[in-house]
Amino acid sequence: MTLARAVLATLWYSDYFSFPLTLSELHSRLIVSKPTSLPLLSRTVDSLLKSGQLSRTGKYYHLPGSSALVPKRLQRQRLSARLLPHAQAYATRLGRLPGVLAIYLTGSLAMQNSTTSSDIDFLVITKTGRLWSTRLFLTLYTEFFRLRRHPNSSSHAISGLLCLNLYLTPTSLSLPPPKRTLYTAYELIQVVPLFDPFTIHPLLLAANPWLHTYLANFAAPQPKTTVSNFSSPPHVFQTLFELFAYHLQLWYMRKKITRELVTPNLAFFHPHNPGQVVLKRLKNL
Repeated sequence: MTLARAVLATLWYSDYFSFPLTLSELHSRLIVSKPTSLPLLSRTVDSLLKSGQLSRTGKYYHLPGSSALVPKRLQRQRLSARLLPHAQAYATRLGRLPGVLAIYLTGSLAMQNSTTSSDIDFLVITKTGRLWSTRLFLTLYTEFFRLRRHPNSSSHAISGLLCLNLYLTPTSLSLPPPKRTLYTAYELIQVVPLFDPFTIHPLLLAANPWLHTYLANFAAPQPKTTVSNFSSPPHVFQTLFELFAYHLQLWYMRKKITRELVTPNLAFFHPHNPGQVVLKRLKNL
């Protein structure tokens, strides 16, 4: 697509999530397959402003008629500021449990775009061969301390509760093809490391180079380690317990699984993808 159309498509996508963008955010989040310089983007934005195809309120850019999104974003930033310390405290606590390598904040809070009914979404990286035993520990712990949201809870009842909706291991950092969408690319670049003592975050981004086919301007940090450093096989007892934990949880979930993606090495518990609707509409622009 042309650069002007890419700008409009990016703002349309962000407006859908009530998230008007600064110029630097627009540059890093621009939906393009080839890198675009900031000066060229700035000239294109100025041209679109003059033609009335986009608008600016303060430092934020948005589609015409969407100026109300700016105070909404600022309000959500304030709401998010109150939740972030809780998210950090939870991640620090959960990071002490067996098998946890890293915990990253995802979703609306990662973008400081939370509402009064937002939960706290975590992506958990576990040791190789210990995803399901680690998930069992985390589920029991968060359930016991009433930190975990439940699928059928009302929107107001989940505010500030944990949603552990994505689990990976060092061997499954590269997301499977069905998950390689623009929505997931945004989710990856928005990840906020809360507990990452081994600095796995750059490895996660490096393992998913496909995201640059959507977001070519995003500059990923360079990894300082390799996946092999975290890929030592578990002991025999751990392997047996992992098999038990995996089949136990599969049995428990057998009647609940819809569009979740579950394997021995990864788990996506996010059946209702809010990006699907916007992606379909985006293709028709």
